[in-house]
Amino acid sequence: METSAFVDAVRRLIEGDPPDRDRPVIMEDPQGTDLHALVAALGSWAGRHRNLAAGGFVDPTLTERTGLPLVEPFGAGELLEMRGWGYRNRWIGCGVVASPYGPRTVAVIAHREDPASAGFPQGASWAEKLRIVTGWEPTPGPRVDWSTTEADLGTRLPSDYKEIVDLFGAGSFDEYFALVVPGGPGADQNPWKTYGPDLASGGLLPWGWSEFVPGLMWSTGATDPDEWTVVTQSECGEERHFDCGAGEFILRMLTDVQLGYPMSHASGHFFVSHGPLGM
Repeated sequence: METSAFVDAVRRLIEGDPPDRDRPVIMEDPQGTDLHALVAALGSWAGRHRNLAAGGFVDPTLTERTGLPLVEPFGAGELLEMRGWGYRNRWIGCGVVASPYGPRTVAVIAHREDPASAGFPQGASWAEKLRIVTGWEPTPGPRVDWSTTEADLGTRLPSDYKEIVDLFGAGSFDEYFALVVPGGPGADQNPWKTYGPDLASGGLLPWGWSEFVPGLMWSTGATDPDEWTVVTQSECGEERHFDCGAGEFILRMLTDVQLGYPMSHASGHFFVSHGPLGM
């Protein structure tokens, strides 16, 4: 089975009925697909992976929240490599396991608990609530130089937005909408260069986009950027105004069915990283 065919089979399984809580699904590629090729193929739509096991060593800090269900099916010394992704109410993994016939490449689909089932800590910021809802675990890497970006733009940016970018980096929520991130893959250090220097007049400044909402904007009229509110623009130019900032709006897009966005009906939420900044 070629890598593409194996990945297609994994994708069909992911989109089907979710696995039982205590019965992960393990698929073996009889042709021994190269792990790096499999990770690259899955990562092309699932984003950056988590390293759960490498060189026969399983990360001892793994929990239900960080991918433990993907390594639990294997006995001591059996698991050689495992890479994992959180995807709605499933864990997706691909790795290499030992067998009497030599190493074999496998894919694993396991049940994923709702990361936000226990609720939010008192006083949690919008960025922290999004981290809990998506089960996101921040990865080390370059950060946005906000002082330079804001000096170039001529204004501060909202604190909740900056905290979200610092925590998540460049990527998309639920494969549905993405953030504007300075220095993200394919982006300039100042993606707002075409916008005029005087944003205090109440102009619109984009902070994200999606397949169904091409324009996720700030209304920049308030003197304090932390008071900028959200405006959405449809493909036909229709605007909707929301009395909240970007962080609250993102969380409501994901979880508030009354707001009307499709992902609020999803079985779980996740974040797909598009890679390190500056790449």
